[in-house]
Amino acid sequence: MARTSSVAGETLSYCTSCKMDLNHVIVAMKGDKVIKVQCLTCKKEHAFRPAKGATEPQAPKASKAKKAASEDTENHSIEIEWEKLMSAHRDLPGKPYSTKGHFTLGDKLNHPTFGDGIVGKLIYPNKLEVIFRHDVKVLIHGGTPQL
Repeated sequence: MARTSSVAGETLSYCTSCKMDLNHVIVAMKGDKVIKVQCLTCKKEHAFRPAKGATEPQAPKASKAKKAASEDTENHSIEIEWEKLMSAHRDLPGKPYSTKGHFTLGDKLNHPTFGDGIVGKLIYPNKLEVIFRHDVKVLIHGGTPQL
């Protein structure tokens, strides 16, 4: 029952150490299958095991036309969100993106490949989710600045 089916996303999995269904961070994937996870409670990494208390119904496969229409709608909603954020932060200067740079929630950044974006979420300890015009990307950064 993956909430975000990508590395660094969260999923519900059976923890072999805690012996319970708990939230885990996805550590490794093979294609679209979750392979390895890290428990958010005990911090141990282990192979993904579906939650024992949850059974996922098999969804019927969507046709290619439906998938394309779904992606267009999703891209359009991302672009609308991006435009709202950019207009709300229009006076904020954009920081050049660097993996060593330090960013906070709401920072406007300039990525050499993806263009202008806004930090929408900080993912502990050194990742951030950035909303670009056509996509949302998870990027690495220097983490929180040391005081």
